[in-house]
Amino acid sequence: MNTPFEDLEYLADYLPDEGEAMLVSRRDGELVCEPFAQETGREGIADPEFYGRLIQASERLSMQSTLPLWVCLISCFWGCVALHVITGIGWAGAFFDIGLVMMALMGGYCWIRYRHQNMFRQEIRPMLEREIRRRSLQKYAVIGAIRQHPEMRSLMDELSLWTEEGRTTKY
Repeated sequence: MNTPFEDLEYLADYLPDEGEAMLVSRRDGELVCEPFAQETGREGIADPEFYGRLIQASERLSMQSTLPLWVCLISCFWGCVALHVITGIGWAGAFFDIGLVMMALMGGYCWIRYRHQNMFRQEIRPMLEREIRRRSLQKYAVIGAIRQHPEMRSLMDELSLWTEEGRTTKY
């Protein structure tokens, strides 16, 4: 059995670095220092291959917005130009432009949602189901882990609509 002073010397040898944690316990009268890993709540994403697949899926979903955004932006601009040239209205008719922009925004949003849902349903969901089954993970644990990664926001938006029956809900 050590004296308290010897115990303190022993503990001083195992002081953790910044951000690390040590678990100190007594076994058979001796102090034992062990590294302590805190739970991060990111189970399932610790696997680099699975994390890479999730990032790729999120990026592919994000890229589905590019075409509708550009088409809506360009069609809005030329629609406003055509409206002013054909009708001959000046700045007084700017409220028509606002109406045209609102219709284009709604159409673009619906087009983007359609493309996201289509890609998720046909490509990403089957891949996720296969990987979750292969790794014996819980679907909701993976969703919770993805929620902690802001870079996977596009994927999280689709996963939040994923129901038990395998269909995505509409909102």
